[in-house]
Amino acid sequence: MFKNKYLWISFFFFIWMSFFDSNSLMLHYKFNNSIQEMILDRDSLKKKVLSEDNHLKKLTTDPKYLEKLAREKFYMKKEDEDLFVISSKNQIKLIKIT
Repeated sequence: MFKNKYLWISFFFFIWMSFFDSNSLMLHYKFNNSIQEMILDRDSLKKKVLSEDNHLKKLTTDPKYLEKLAREKFYMKKEDEDLFVISSKNQIKLIKIT
């Protein structure tokens, strides 16, 4: 069995194709893993795009939502009111005095 040259050639060919060749099985395994990661990233980015699209539609159609966002994120106020920002570690509270 150990003197069979075809067995040795087949064994070395398998080792060569598994680890050392430019199209090795190890590279195929790594590429498939990276493809799966990219697919997951793509799906999460698609979900983000959809949520941002819904957010944009809500901003352009609902003036109350636009005002709420302007007050909470950008600390905008009306002319006849005072706005005090109280910040804590986890949360920012807005107190308006008219």
